[in-house]
Amino acid sequence: MLLRRITEHVRIQNWTAVALDFVIVVVGVFVGLQVQEWAQEQDRRELETAYTTQLHNEIVNLQATRSPLSALRHRLLDSLKTATVVLFGEVDRALTTEECQGIAFSYVVSNPTDDLASLIELQSSAGLSQFRNENVLAALRAFLLRRARSRDSRAGIVETIIELPSAHPELIRVSSPSSASEPPTLGTFECDVEGMRLSSAFMNDYELNQANFAFHVRDIRRVDESLADLHHVLDKVLQINHTNEDK
Repeated sequence: MLLRRITEHVRIQNWTAVALDFVIVVVGVFVGLQVQEWAQEQDRRELETAYTTQLHNEIVNLQATRSPLSALRHRLLDSLKTATVVLFGEVDRALTTEECQGIAFSYVVSNPTDDLASLIELQSSAGLSQFRNENVLAALRAFLLRRARSRDSRAGIVETIIELPSAHPELIRVSSPSSASEPPTLGTFECDVEGMRLSSAFMNDYELNQANFAFHVRDIRRVDESLADLHHVLDKVLQINHTNEDK
């Protein structure tokens, strides 16, 4: 109808009407594009909110999953620190059960799970650009960088770590096996302190293991910290207060 009207105005050379028709067409197209752009932006914001909420919930679950293993790694490292003082003669006493256990398990350097399903989905499709919030983007990138460095570090550690109970069975003997109960428990060991001190091979292997294990625990801590930072940022964006939830 509008095209027919414009054609009629041109035929009778009513240029004022033609100009008005042209303005109507331009304004109509502009408004249509604006409405379409607004609708697309609304869809993008809804999708961003959905991803932010999903990511937050996954982080809560991931932190709960990582926490026990992270705590165990820190406990074993603490045992290695006090065992080192004993082995190198700074303290004259026997090794405790925990210290001997720390030595025996010092070769176990598997990383706690660090994957997030929503990040895997985003990285394989829309990418991190789905998030427009600069704080969220910065926290996500920091987490991914820490995670990548932790994985690279572990790859190097695995190449040099030594399974001490197998390498030195005469010095480390299992006294009770690990349990698959819930929660699972680690096995206990008996350590020959004097034999360890007299064995240059063992002391060299031990020094390598305790240093590698310290690096491993440091990497776990850094990933945990960056995950906590990301969680904090998402809490702010989603206006979530976990303290109030706990109450």
